[in-house]
Amino acid sequence: MPKKPIINAHTHTFTSKFVPPFLAKTIVPWPLYFLIHTRWIVGLAQRYYRWKHGQTFPKYDKNKTKEEQEIEKQKAWDKIYASRRKMRSKTISKFNFKANRIIYIPWRIIIFWVSLVAFFYVAEFLGWIFGIDEGINDIFTKVKIWLTSYYLYFEFPVVWKVVWTLAVLIFINWSRRTIWFLIKKLFPFFQSILSPNGLALLERYLLMGRFSFYGTQKKVAERALDQLPPNSQMVILPMDMEFMGAGKSKMTNEILATKNNNIPKNPTEDDWKDSDYHDTFKYQMRELWDFVKTKRNGKNPNAYHPFLFLDPRRIEKEGNSFFSYTIVDGKMKLNDCYLKTYMEDRNFSGFKIYPALGYYVFDESLLPIWLYASQNNIPIMTHCVIGTIYFRGKKIKEWNYHPVFKQYYRDKRQPENQPEPMVLPQVKPVDLQYNFTHPMNYLCLLEETFLRELIGNAKDNNLKTLFGYTDKETPLTQTLKNIKICLAHYGGEEEWIKYLETDRDVYARSLIKNPNDGIDFMQNATNEFSWSKINSLWHDTDWYSLISSILMNYDNMYADLSYIISKPSIYPLLVETLRKSDNYEAQLVHYNAEQSNNKKASHFKGRNRLRSHILYGTDFYVVRNHNSDKDLYTETRAALDDESFDLIARENTFNYLSRD
Repeated sequence: MPKKPIINAHTHTFTSKFVPPFLAKTIVPWPLYFLIHTRWIVGLAQRYYRWKHGQTFPKYDKNKTKEEQEIEKQKAWDKIYASRRKMRSKTISKFNFKANRIIYIPWRIIIFWVSLVAFFYVAEFLGWIFGIDEGINDIFTKVKIWLTSYYLYFEFPVVWKVVWTLAVLIFINWSRRTIWFLIKKLFPFFQSILSPNGLALLERYLLMGRFSFYGTQKKVAERALDQLPPNSQMVILPMDMEFMGAGKSKMTNEILATKNNNIPKNPTEDDWKDSDYHDTFKYQMRELWDFVKTKRNGKNPNAYHPFLFLDPRRIEKEGNSFFSYTIVDGKMKLNDCYLKTYMEDRNFSGFKIYPALGYYVFDESLLPIWLYASQNNIPIMTHCVIGTIYFRGKKIKEWNYHPVFKQYYRDKRQPENQPEPMVLPQVKPVDLQYNFTHPMNYLCLLEETFLRELIGNAKDNNLKTLFGYTDKETPLTQTLKNIKICLAHYGGEEEWIKYLETDRDVYARSLIKNPNDGIDFMQNATNEFSWSKINSLWHDTDWYSLISSILMNYDNMYADLSYIISKPSIYPLLVETLRKSDNYEAQLVHYNAEQSNNKKASHFKGRNRLRSHILYGTDFYVVRNHNSDKDLYTETRAALDDESFDLIARENTFNYLSRD
């Protein structure tokens, strides 16, 4: 029997055109983040890569005649050859210079001296602006007096200090790095600019600059697919960042220039329309569909599995034009709306959400769509890791408490003391994403008692009718127990490391003590429901343990390895996670006999089910600064045996995407 195709379960093709302008907000202090505009920074990155590649590959105007092109090409190659000769000469001269100790050692002493003076000039200027510790300032003063006594420090006019400093920073690489290191230590302000989040954001800008060369999502997608074996496939995940509080991406002249060519005079149902140019999100989705449908009519027609991005704030803003339904024989039927166009008319493969942008997975606007997805076996991909893309606005009052989970604030042994909403102390935007992204939020969809509370407290009475809500004590007639969700990034590398290093968390030990059950979220040691246990799991337990236990205990919950697959530290634990447990062969018989791809893995129990719910994904192109996709493919093949690789890259992803 031939193997199923390899499927990369997590890729991105959106370009910088669809990214808001002020991603640096909350990472860089106000008002400096206004100066770090996405389009400007990406433009600088573009120019850098254009210059870099221009040193290797000649560029010429394809609109000129063949003879003119040849002349241009020859000139370009002559320039490249001259550059190579210059580099060769420079390399040899540098080697000979360093080999001559009589010259090199005094030179290094001079470099240290001019760099030290430049550092004092910079520190003096920044100290005047931001202030400097009095003790450190006294030390600086004494050192400068000592240097002056030996004619090694000069109180030049400001203009000459600037010239001296710029010369050092421009021409001496060692000085740039050393001075910047010292400045960050002296002035905490600069720590925020190049904090871990700041560096991660800078990487993201560089990536967008690199991939913006391809111009369209189609070319980016082809770049990803070409790094996998023939007939491979990939899931394409768009983004909608309009509501994250980082400004709104605008329709550029480049996009608007395509309008006349794309929209015919008498458009049919599937042609480009004015509405596709309403905003960058609509344009992004239409551009995505444009190349997906072309691929479906050619070779490897199933190569692309596009998802539709959902943001509850857009759903609320656009109302019935985005999502509208009626109930027919107890099942949801979509009316004409944006969601129907993409999910049914254009047959998109699933839904993508990104709760870190400022909402919960159980937002009221999403719940009816989740019922539709559950009834139709439509997969959902959700972001489940702490990252650099998150809500940039201010915390609102409602976010001080969890909408469902509770905790005791008084002695719970006293019957009059009832549990109250669990407090969420995070204030900064970078920390708020923890609450929105937390894997335990998905229990509020999977567990009927939690879902019932959500529906009972809903402002929209239509939800009560839709889910068959009677009262707080009566179970719902419609649940989401079969909802199919993939928790992307499996919590992140840090949570995997936390699991390995933590030896005191009693719940994390459950994966070892109870390998076929993992953590029981709904019962404590005395087989009773406990809010205290929920609180402890939320605040203390690593996400690897939580996600693994969710995958083991719920039929259609998945996790992918996107981005973390680039981290060598996770591979030993990944091998252990994919290990078979007892009764595998007996359970495999039922798995193979099952006709429904959606129900196959339900015949596995415990760790056998866990390994059947893990997907191969790379996070192209976000992961590109660490590894190329072909590198990740090769490393994963080398780390896993053939059966395990085929399981996560072929079988599991095929089941996840299946509707039957």
